[in-house]
Amino acid sequence: MLDLKGVIIRYAICLCCFLLSGTGTITGWPATICGVLGTIELATALLRYSPLCEVLAGAEIKAPKVVMEDSIRYTNYQNTQANTPITKAM
Repeated sequence: MLDLKGVIIRYAICLCCFLLSGTGTITGWPATICGVLGTIELATALLRYSPLCEVLAGAEIKAPKVVMEDSIRYTNYQNTQANTPITKAM
């Protein structure tokens, strides 16, 4: 079973694939492949099931965890060096 973050990502991929092929941004075989991939992603998102995740779990291979930030505010980043002056001479 997919978690909520995996489902949201699959919906986003599905939407991107359908928009690319539906608006005519890409045409021909790439558009066909994009439409098929969009359909597959939509099906896996609606069913909340991914055969690839099942195969990886059966083979005991750890899939990387998807990390999504709850808030993308600058104040959440503690170890940033954005405000430090550049001391190297160019």
